[in-house]
Amino acid sequence: MKLDSELVWCSNEACILGENPLWDADSSTLYWIDVVGPAVYACKNNKTRRYPMPRPVASAYLAGPEMLLVALRSRFVWLDLSTGEITEAGEDWPVSSNERFNDGRCDQRGTIWISTMDRHLKSQVGSIVRIASSTDAQAFGSRAVLGNGVCFSPNDRFLYFSDTYARAIFRYEKEKFASGAVPDRALFVDASNRSGKPDGSAMDIDSCLWSVYIGGGRIERYSPTGALVGYLDLPVSHPTHCTFGDTDLGTLFVTTARDPGISPSLIEQSMAGRVLAYKVGTQGLREQRLTADFGSNHAQ
Repeated sequence: MKLDSELVWCSNEACILGENPLWDADSSTLYWIDVVGPAVYACKNNKTRRYPMPRPVASAYLAGPEMLLVALRSRFVWLDLSTGEITEAGEDWPVSSNERFNDGRCDQRGTIWISTMDRHLKSQVGSIVRIASSTDAQAFGSRAVLGNGVCFSPNDRFLYFSDTYARAIFRYEKEKFASGAVPDRALFVDASNRSGKPDGSAMDIDSCLWSVYIGGGRIERYSPTGALVGYLDLPVSHPTHCTFGDTDLGTLFVTTARDPGISPSLIEQSMAGRVLAYKVGTQGLREQRLTADFGSNHAQ
């Protein structure tokens, strides 16, 4: 079923590779990143601020007031939103030399779950890394070349994960990670016959997963059983990620790419690289705030 959704907002700023939108319900602020820029953006009351970053960005996480934790290729840094100051948050993390951090989210306990990807986009060396604190972290092999789409069911029972290159979305039972072994995964969506590849994703209050198809120009909504129940066509070919926000969590914010290295046609798409916002007739889940202890008082 095609979703009859209205485009209600579009950012003025165009990223090379927009990703990882976050809605902070406490401050009514939308954050997103430009992986290649590299930068973090913050938009509140239609005023946007750009925070340049020293190296390519992987993802970002809500931390204390006026503070984000930002994942770079193999380390985290704190970004003070009031001053723009960037400070280190520990040393490099123990992922292999072939991996780098990519997409991630905090679960309802404030624990980070972040995917990794092969730096050369060739081998299935990816992991899902659970970070409860700077001294409590564990990597679980995901067998993904490019891991994406980390999100959680409303009851926090399931972790969803997109293997972009394999064109598949998987579901894990979170409690089974507690054993320390890589748990079995269930195939949630076989996207091998889809246009585009599953990238970022978000969950709504009805336990339906919204998956963004990069190269496919659309977002698909799946029921808790993995059945396709709706789709949203977009005015760009390479959307990258999505999140729910606004005062009622009823607006879907979608990041996009305009990097001609991904597709030369992107330079001809006027909305490519911008953040798009749609009213979609349902509500999403509140973005959780980091509670993991990184040896500082920035998390709460």
